Amino acid sequence: MTESVFKTVLAKYKSMKSNGHPFSKVSFRNFEYDLVWNRDYSISDQSVSLNTLSGRLHIPFEPKGMEHWLRAGGRFGTARLIRKNRKYYLHIPVTL
Repeated sequence: MTESVFKTVLAKYKSMKSNGHPFSKVSFRNFEYDLVWNRDYSISDQSVSLNTLSGRLHIPFEPKGMEHWLRAGGRFGTARLIRKNRKYYLHIPVTL
């Protein structure tokens, strides 16, 4: 988790610099957390396992529409957990 925080903050500063913005303290309006496959998250047929400060959290999910990606042997990338409108979304990139 600490690596994810450092990576996210550094990326924000680099983005500000490359866009020509003056150096200032960054602020984050929305919750974002980057999760590395098989370290911070994993997926089984029925649940997503997430690494948290309190230990692993197993969240049930419906794989409807994802069966192809789960069975095709795709490579999962670094996922992003986002909080928006009081709901949490997990964005998972898949490479086949």
